[in-house]
Amino acid sequence: MSSLRRALSRLTITALATSLVTVIPASGGSAAPSPVAAQRDSIPIPGVDQAALSKAPKVPTAGRSGDRVVGMTDTLATKDFRVAGLTWDGSRTDVEAFVRTRDAQTGRWSGWSLLEAEGGPDAGSAEAAATQGGTQPLVTAPSDGIQVRVESAGARPQGLEVDVIDPGTSTADATAGSDTTSLSTAVETNPQKRPTIHSRAEWGADESIRKGDPDYGEVRGAVVHHTAGVNGYSREEVPAIMRGIYEFHVNGRGWNDIGYNVLVDRFGRLWEGRAGGVDKAVIGAHAQGVNSQTFGISAMGDYDQTAAPDAMTTSIERLMAWKLARHHVDPTAKATIGGEWLPTVVGHRSVGQTTCPGQYLAARLPEIRTDARARQGTAFYTPSTSPRRVAYGTGGSALQVRTTGDITWRVRISSKEHGVISDRSSTRTGDTDLTVTWKGRLADGSWAPPGEYEVLLSGKDTSSGAWIPSWRDTVTVTS
Repeated sequence: MSSLRRALSRLTITALATSLVTVIPASGGSAAPSPVAAQRDSIPIPGVDQAALSKAPKVPTAGRSGDRVVGMTDTLATKDFRVAGLTWDGSRTDVEAFVRTRDAQTGRWSGWSLLEAEGGPDAGSAEAAATQGGTQPLVTAPSDGIQVRVESAGARPQGLEVDVIDPGTSTADATAGSDTTSLSTAVETNPQKRPTIHSRAEWGADESIRKGDPDYGEVRGAVVHHTAGVNGYSREEVPAIMRGIYEFHVNGRGWNDIGYNVLVDRFGRLWEGRAGGVDKAVIGAHAQGVNSQTFGISAMGDYDQTAAPDAMTTSIERLMAWKLARHHVDPTAKATIGGEWLPTVVGHRSVGQTTCPGQYLAARLPEIRTDARARQGTAFYTPSTSPRRVAYGTGGSALQVRTTGDITWRVRISSKEHGVISDRSSTRTGDTDLTVTWKGRLADGSWAPPGEYEVLLSGKDTSSGAWIPSWRDTVTVTS
């Protein structure tokens, strides 16, 4: 038994008694943050500098390094920057880059970092129409020089550029994310309570560059990512790194907003990514083809090179337990995501041509799934009604749901015209399949006339009385 499951088994009924339907706002830092505008320079990569190619250090074996070199720069002096990334015209994903940077303080050059193509918004979406191809962002130490090698098995991409981004500074950066009130005890004493998620305002998001309103889909699962680049950043540097990624995604790639729904730093702090509500099914731009069916969390750092810290993976588990419970998803199950039968918690590599989230973080996904499930405790999984359309006088519909833990459940069917038609409740213990049938009739036994009828599934932990996320659907009776 893992240490988490042992800890959860010792939870008291009193500690579990907090209601889960309460909406808890994202926490605020002790400083007064304000928007910070980032500065981006775009440097063209016109071709292959053969002299630079011959004298540059060899690239690592990672990636598809046998591909043809289609772009190569000499070492280039730049303004100071913290985030870099490549862009090109169109939406090709058969391009990758190796990038090295010069430390602004020491003058030393880093080794090569592999930047893989990152798909972005789902094809055919309004957001995708205005975007261009590009790589994942590279997070660096403060740097003032860059060298880029671009490879592809195909033709050289048009409009090839490297963006270097200075995310600016803020006096609020030093205290952003310092409010970790009850992050450990609050979550572990109530597994489905929302963990502390620091707001966009805390990291200084410039909301003036964000485009349009958020779009909403559904959450069938979660995709785990990592960023590329340095792992040794400080607490105070995290807000600036967030702003750099945001600037690259919006003004470099042309996306509406930062691509990830949530980011997590190496200290275990969670940060709100894409706007629209972390409790809602906001469509991101983190995993092309499955954005509308998943939410994405990105671990800040390169976890192909080093192990992910325990504080980081624990926070991922906490987020998964809370977020997936809100959407009635079992972290250890499988679901149809993007037309494929996949685990509900996957690494980016499972839904895209990438090594993300790195070998070390990917290796911890089984543990993350299991411990997120244990943290959920009592839950409803994958509720559904069938059929959702019924011809008048021919029958009714059935709600089906899988329950876990000790649940007192309630299913209520109502309409605006007729009020509550059916109200049933009972208890279940353990992992069970529950079916509740409505015969398509009103309370007096007559057939329900054409119209819409709401199905409301609610429940609470039988022992503690703590409410769990409810679920609604509509059954339509046709004439």
